[in-house]
Amino acid sequence: MFSSLGALFQRALALVTLAGVVYSQAATYDPYPFSFLGTIDDMTLNATGGPLAGGTLTVNGFVITIPKNSLVTLPSITVAWSEMFVDGKPNLPLLGTVSWEATVFGNVVQGQRIAGLVFIFQETTQLLQGFITSIDYTTGHFIVDNSQECVLNDPLGRYGLPYTTNPLWTVDADDPSVHSSTGYPLCIPRNSTDAECPLTNRPKDGDVFLTSFTMPDPALVVPGGLDPSIMVPLVVGDYITYSGIKAEDGILEIYSLEGNLGIYTAPGTKPAYLTCVAAQYGIIDPNPTLETAETRATAFVTDPSTTVQWYAIDIDPCTGVESERDLLLIEPDGTAPIGQTVFRLGKINASPATREVGFRYSSGTAPGPRGLVAGQFNQPIFDFGFPELISFGSNEIPLEFETIPFLAMGSGPLEYGNYLADPPPTPTLVGQLSPWPGNSAPGTLACAPPASTSASASGTASASGTPSAPSTSASATSTSTPVPDLITILTVTTRNQKGETTTTVEAETNNLASQLFLAILGVDNVDPQPMTMTSPSLFSLSVVTKGKPDFVVVTSSLNGGPIEEAV
Repeated sequence: MFSSLGALFQRALALVTLAGVVYSQAATYDPYPFSFLGTIDDMTLNATGGPLAGGTLTVNGFVITIPKNSLVTLPSITVAWSEMFVDGKPNLPLLGTVSWEATVFGNVVQGQRIAGLVFIFQETTQLLQGFITSIDYTTGHFIVDNSQECVLNDPLGRYGLPYTTNPLWTVDADDPSVHSSTGYPLCIPRNSTDAECPLTNRPKDGDVFLTSFTMPDPALVVPGGLDPSIMVPLVVGDYITYSGIKAEDGILEIYSLEGNLGIYTAPGTKPAYLTCVAAQYGIIDPNPTLETAETRATAFVTDPSTTVQWYAIDIDPCTGVESERDLLLIEPDGTAPIGQTVFRLGKINASPATREVGFRYSSGTAPGPRGLVAGQFNQPIFDFGFPELISFGSNEIPLEFETIPFLAMGSGPLEYGNYLADPPPTPTLVGQLSPWPGNSAPGTLACAPPASTSASASGTASASGTPSAPSTSASATSTSTPVPDLITILTVTTRNQKGETTTTVEAETNNLASQLFLAILGVDNVDPQPMTMTSPSLFSLSVVTKGKPDFVVVTSSLNGGPIEEAV
């Protein structure tokens, strides 16, 4: 119909038609959420606040406040905001020449954009592929497709010769980011006779190196033969997928490399290896106008015959002590792609979200090559699935950072993420984000000052000369003691059937980092069992006993309780 009308009349009629929408437009509201993925224009560091000082981050012209106590996730490590600067200037090689990008989740509070989660990459979507066409054993440099010169950015020399130019953009020295498709750690030989990356650990068919093979049982290893306790060398002709940063001299400094190699370990033996290729943590909100994301992950393993446990890594906000919270136990696929292991929690609430998750064979771990721990893999979460509106037109919900303990409560004594950095000059705790990226800051614990910090994040050599890299998360070596949390038993119900009693207990804690436990006292005693978190700080568990219990007792991982209630 409009095609026969003049342009001015069309616009006038459109305004009349839309008038009902225009007059009902709601006023802006505060706070409201923002999620940015854009180019970094500038970064600043506050002059006060010490090693945990905040600052500002400008993304596509928008100035974002970086709170004190912010830890920034880089491709392989997590660092304090202060570590992103050298002599007060952003430590982003070739800033202004290449695209440095940030992903920021935050809220606008009283007109101020405040970050909650920050991730920084050079060219976020960079993912390159090609064949290795030459390797220089004397430098560790290699060429891809006869054009791009590369080097493993490996400050500790875990997977090849040490390379220390830009240590923030390092490989992961603890959980192999240089690996086969199945997670087996790979290396660049340091020379033609490198005993820790020998060419003899790669089988041949005639003169051609194999790209798919199974390591022997460790009990059957012979000198000079294949050995699952040693890394497998990359060789000319390997097809690789890789990411890194462009440096001043045109070299691509690699922090992540996957070789298209199907390397497996003998069933049921150790060492065995695994890697994570994707992990998402869903932030749960019971609001019916919101859609919540699923918590899920995908891993690959060298031993498909052994089940793999997926777990969240909770951190005590005072001591930094890590505790594991099981999420799902899965048997890897035995059909193509062999070794793929998919974890999906569906509608299960896995709160609270953690900065890292871990994967471990149910058979346990074993010493790995060059100081690695074989049989487990810790993965930082790059994808936090915040709730999204399904009732369009409703007010956007601020991002609920108060449900994420490492932001709301802190994460214990600070350890620098940079492997080559000295420890902080004064022991200090990573506390709650300040200013808080929300309406009102949640309550925190009164932590004792840390008496000491653990060893520097820089690598130290073991007696064998093998570099030993620390974890990028806070360690348990601090002597500070957490304040016990407060536990409240909310409900206790029982149901009797055929001589058995099902007792269901609901309880809450005032510390998001706490895990509650339930014990039963009576004719049929039940030792403390971990309760299931149903929402942040709320727990529930049902226990079946023979006969009615006399008491239920709730305790916590932070020494809260015991809280006892008669049944």
